[in-house]
Amino acid sequence: MIKLLETIGGKLADRWWQLLVLPGALYLMVAVAALRYGTDIGGLTRGVDQLAADPATRSAGTFGVVLLGLAAGAALVGLAVRALGSVIERIWLAEATLPVTRLLTRRRLRRWEAAEQRYQSALLAAGRAHVTGSVDATALARDAERLALARDRIALTAPRRAFWLGDRIDAADLRVLSAYHLDLVSAWPRLWLVLPEQARAALQVARSDFSSATQLVAWGVAYLLLGVACWPALLVGAGTAVVGWRRGRATGSALAELLESAVDVHGRDLAAMMGVDCPQRLTRDVGEQLTSLLRKDN
Repeated sequence: MIKLLETIGGKLADRWWQLLVLPGALYLMVAVAALRYGTDIGGLTRGVDQLAADPATRSAGTFGVVLLGLAAGAALVGLAVRALGSVIERIWLAEATLPVTRLLTRRRLRRWEAAEQRYQSALLAAGRAHVTGSVDATALARDAERLALARDRIALTAPRRAFWLGDRIDAADLRVLSAYHLDLVSAWPRLWLVLPEQARAALQVARSDFSSATQLVAWGVAYLLLGVACWPALLVGAGTAVVGWRRGRATGSALAELLESAVDVHGRDLAAMMGVDCPQRLTRDVGEQLTSLLRKDN
């Protein structure tokens, strides 16, 4: 799924000034203040006044050198944090290969299976009540819907990854495979070629929003590191990381929905372009033919 996401993330580098330099410059200034003065606001104020009164700061040459140095340092910090954001994204989406991630996955799977069992029991009870004409049928149906939502909050499908976001993105592939017998990872590069510009733009925006959320978490981690020298940075870092995590869940879910929707709406176009007969809508038979063709099985 990482490769699938990389195909729709090509425009992220266009905003390098906004994503790297400006946040990096702010971080550098906060880092200098935190490491030199800590929580001493008076010392920080005096330091700024002394710097402003220094004749060297009024020199155009000095100002230019400092500005260039600040821009270069900010860009380096931004690149480092962006790399950290990519690592965070891969951790969120990674398969359960390490002992810790396997443990987390098994724990989530047990919770999902218990929630699934409660839902199935409630659904069976609601079905029996409906058949017998019980007055409790409506209430039991609402209980079943509530339990289904509780199960889906853990994962839409049986968890295979350590984190919710990984399963949410992975669920797009699994749900497409279940509904159409189409391998989304194999089909995506070809489907991308037949998508209209409007659909591509929507996917790229969703991908950019998801990446921005991971970058926000990375900036939160960076500010948490400054908390060693200045405790208010701990609050800033924790708040930033929590906001990024919440945005990551929302934007990741939106991206997964768009991935599924691209197949639902344009899967028939892909079949037509690949020469597979699909007169009305995408079906499992058509999906199987497409998957075999795209995997080069024959």
